[in-house]
Amino acid sequence: MRFSISRIFIIINLLFLTTVSGQEFSVSGILVDENKVGIESSEVILLKDGNIITSTLTDSKGTFNLKSTKGTYSLRFYFVGSVIYQTDFILDKNISLGALTSFDNTNQLKEVEVTSKKKIIENKVDRTVFNVENSVRASGSDGLELLKSTPGVAVSANSIGIVGKSTVSVMIDERIINLSGDELNNYLRSINSDNIKSIEVITTPPAKYDAQGNSGLINIKLKKIQENSWSSTIRANYIQTTYPSVSAGINFIYNKNNVSFFTDFAKREGNDKIVENTDTYYESETWNGETKRKDKADIYRGIIGLDYKLSDNAKIGAKYVGLFDKPDVTDSNSSKVFDKVTGNLISTYETTGYNDSENKNNSINTYYIQKLDTLGKQFTVDLDYFNYNDTKIRNFTTQNFSPTNNPLGPATKAQNTGIQDIENYSAKFDFDLPTKWATYGFGGKLSWVKNKSDISYYDLSTGVPFLDISQTNIFDYNEDTQAAYVNFSKTLSSKWQTQLGLRYENTQVVGITTSPDVTQNQENSFDYNKLFPSAYLLYTPNENNSLSINYSKRIDRPIFWDLNPFKWYLSSFIIVEGNPYLQPSFADNFELNYSYKENLTFKIYYSTTTNGNLQIPFIDLNTDPQTVRYQRGNFYDKDQYGATITYLYNAFEWWESSNTINGNYNNTTFTRELPTEAQNGFLYVIYSNNTFTLNKKKSFMAELNYEYHSPRKDLYYEATQYSKLDAGLRYSIKEKGWSFILLGTDIFRTYMAYISTEVNNTPQRRSLYMDERMLRVGITYKFGNKKLSANQRESGNEEVQGRLK
Repeated sequence: MRFSISRIFIIINLLFLTTVSGQEFSVSGILVDENKVGIESSEVILLKDGNIITSTLTDSKGTFNLKSTKGTYSLRFYFVGSVIYQTDFILDKNISLGALTSFDNTNQLKEVEVTSKKKIIENKVDRTVFNVENSVRASGSDGLELLKSTPGVAVSANSIGIVGKSTVSVMIDERIINLSGDELNNYLRSINSDNIKSIEVITTPPAKYDAQGNSGLINIKLKKIQENSWSSTIRANYIQTTYPSVSAGINFIYNKNNVSFFTDFAKREGNDKIVENTDTYYESETWNGETKRKDKADIYRGIIGLDYKLSDNAKIGAKYVGLFDKPDVTDSNSSKVFDKVTGNLISTYETTGYNDSENKNNSINTYYIQKLDTLGKQFTVDLDYFNYNDTKIRNFTTQNFSPTNNPLGPATKAQNTGIQDIENYSAKFDFDLPTKWATYGFGGKLSWVKNKSDISYYDLSTGVPFLDISQTNIFDYNEDTQAAYVNFSKTLSSKWQTQLGLRYENTQVVGITTSPDVTQNQENSFDYNKLFPSAYLLYTPNENNSLSINYSKRIDRPIFWDLNPFKWYLSSFIIVEGNPYLQPSFADNFELNYSYKENLTFKIYYSTTTNGNLQIPFIDLNTDPQTVRYQRGNFYDKDQYGATITYLYNAFEWWESSNTINGNYNNTTFTRELPTEAQNGFLYVIYSNNTFTLNKKKSFMAELNYEYHSPRKDLYYEATQYSKLDAGLRYSIKEKGWSFILLGTDIFRTYMAYISTEVNNTPQRRSLYMDERMLRVGITYKFGNKKLSANQRESGNEEVQGRLK
């Protein structure tokens, strides 16, 4: 079953026809300045027990009118992000508050902030907001710890995701962080929780954001900049997996007058162990293989940001991010071949390999912001440059041995080299135009990508390198994209809000393969354009309930390395191949969300993917030994139906628990004839994150987190269940700037599934353990004047950086 956009809009129209009973009263008035002149487009928020009930904007004369049911309320007025008036009143009839004179007094503002607290969880028209101020982790922790307690967010040892989404991008103040894995985690640990205002979870991104990637967004909103302040944070971590590793970092923040400066440097060095076991059942033989890898991390990362306020209405800034790594890999594979009938050992293939690797990642962002008036209208321009260089030199030797450990024939010795160089230039602009009737937005983006891949294969069997021209090539790939979007949002009434968006992207692609073997030369060029609509409708009948329906369309472009048509050898009989004909896939996502009070959220979702990109291990049974070729193509369409329930338990001051269960049914259809069958079925995942406050000062805390993945069928494989248990302690001496953490992840070493496939009538069972069991000991020291904040602006070419492998 496939949903259409038209059906979604029929549902929206039906929701519009819904009527809600209950007597309502109105409250009205006029907001004026010290000269008794009406203030236009001030945001007026009606609160009850600290919860937002409804909102509106003052008109050109400063007047406003809101409606709600009987009760005691607070009115709060905002102008360009600042509170300029607040009053309390009882609503039991239609009342007029008359003229209200705005104030601009620091003490009054502080009092206002104390008098009313937001809900821990707020459902907005296009996102869910976790207001961290009422969380037990809000003080003395860091950005990563807060993400662990954010409902609907899944945090593992080296990955961050949204429940029900395959990938996620993390933003700070609406700007993507172009880091991943452990580097992203370490960066988030450098952000103090006291500086975080809220965390927004965006499962169906609006038209303003790039359409790339069928993923969600997490936006971490920082508190306002404190003037005339400076601070520095020093941090160090010892990490023990199979091997030890260490990381350290320092940041410095300076903000005075019109200048804001931020810098953060980090270093990590160590190793991880990866173990893969593969059992392959051929017609007459059984192969039992084990691969052991030692992955080295030798990472330097630096971030420098500078912002300058030209005037009250204009600001410029620049930011540089550099990441340099030498991820060398040492690996060995032992594949034992047994006779399937007798069970006797026939031979053993031994492969040893070493990857000498180096990659460099540099990005520069410059921006200009111009406020157009005092109502919040503004214009933003971003210019970005990004360069990624990855060099790999792989040497490997494969030798077959008899059961008595004697060599069988000559050894295969070879060298595979791969160089990838990516450059991206982009420019984008955004207009934000709030008015008293609605909020409008529009913008555009231009992006130019140049990707050059150079792969060579040398036969070293004779001791003299011999270039195999049939497996050597240079691949030049150019991709240019032009995008434009419009966005519209409006509060329809005290109970209804809507947002509509439309994004258009047009892409031109040219891929040229050049090889010493001229018969391999080819050129592929194509272009495509697509509209990416998004629609949101939020219904809030009262302070305890909200219902929303969302839709967005997304595109998933291929990873650059996968486009190179030539081969990368893991051993003499295991080969990974690229495909220059890869096309993007598209996804339509629908969600129905319900929220009760600030504790319970329920979501039903449906996603349909067309032209999906998939890598399959094709097995060539006609070679000796049989060759496994991992080939990628646009092989499938997929429907996914699912539901998610999240419950935030905070009945006790000393215990906060965020619990999520997500279940979905996957239905895959192969669009090409493949030597395997689609696997369809139901799966579910459970997350439980718990924080315990162990003393009255809330300086000593413990955490206990559990994650469970059920058995599953998806795409062309089946997988067994797997789970993990994490536990940790955290102690902070806030007044002295010290904090300490002791964290153990995957304590029982159970975060590993067994995956079964059958390709070319050849069953295979595989397991992969990524060294998830870890002990982390960390210490952080912060000093300065404690007014910690910075403008941390991220680059505008994040969708290109997300396509690196």
